[in-house]
Amino acid sequence: MSKTIQFPVAEATSQSTQASDQKVQKQTILEYLKAYGFDKSLSEDEQIQFIQTALASDLNPFKREIHIAVYGEGSNRKVSIITGYQIYLKRAERTGNLDGWRAWIEGNGSSMKAVVEIFRKDWSHSFTHEVYWEEAVSKKKDGSPTQFWVKQPKFQLRKVAMAQAFRLAFPDELGSLPYETAELPENEAALETPKVTRPVKISNAIVTEQVTETVQQAEMATNDEEQSITGTDQEPSDQKTELSQDDRNRLVNRIETLFEEHPDDFTPKHMDWILNNANRAVDKAGLNKMIAYTEKVIRKATA
Repeated sequence: MSKTIQFPVAEATSQSTQASDQKVQKQTILEYLKAYGFDKSLSEDEQIQFIQTALASDLNPFKREIHIAVYGEGSNRKVSIITGYQIYLKRAERTGNLDGWRAWIEGNGSSMKAVVEIFRKDWSHSFTHEVYWEEAVSKKKDGSPTQFWVKQPKFQLRKVAMAQAFRLAFPDELGSLPYETAELPENEAALETPKVTRPVKISNAIVTEQVTETVQQAEMATNDEEQSITGTDQEPSDQKTELSQDDRNRLVNRIETLFEEHPDDFTPKHMDWILNNANRAVDKAGLNKMIAYTEKVIRKATA
């Protein structure tokens, strides 16, 4: 069995409660479509579909809570509206009934399965859900696994299991959310089509804006970058911010999302190295450095 990932419920704060009460506005979604060129690349019906889905589920595209992938042309053109599995976790926590969860991988290869156990405060027993690789793996037309499932089979399988498990455990709150990327059978096609990859990839500018300070830190890194990134250097005391489990979950998820959106920019060994260092980070500064490093690799690859 691989290492179990387990997270308790984050303590609710007045700030997070206030943020959750703010509903996404139609104007916000229209501005997103215009800012990233989707007002021109999407048909009117496709824009309406995206707008109404975002409004119905209160998902803000500028916060990367929802995005759209378009692939194919003519009669083969398809549109997928997608959300990240992080949204399932946030929404489950928002209900006030989530009492912790854990996820792990058992087996290897085609016999591999992901298991998720969810604890609810209003249930006397935990809920367990299993997803098997052979049933969940996304395949190309030739029957071979898509690039995401080749490079990150355990990560992809765990995401599918988590999304399905949380929808089943919280059907009223999560049942109508868009699917997670790994659940889409042909999602790789969207990333392999140059004409439609461009607007989707531009969305990474949002992440860059959110971590401007840490990106600047990565720009100043020298040839001994790996040593400083791993946390062996000394951080100023004012940067050693306490790292809660909820913060660690959120920041590591951000790195995993970047891997997913730029699979060709990283080798499996490189991804493992980044995640291992991220998981060993003892404070926010350490994790933010890994986010900055990941962003830097992407910028160099796309330059």
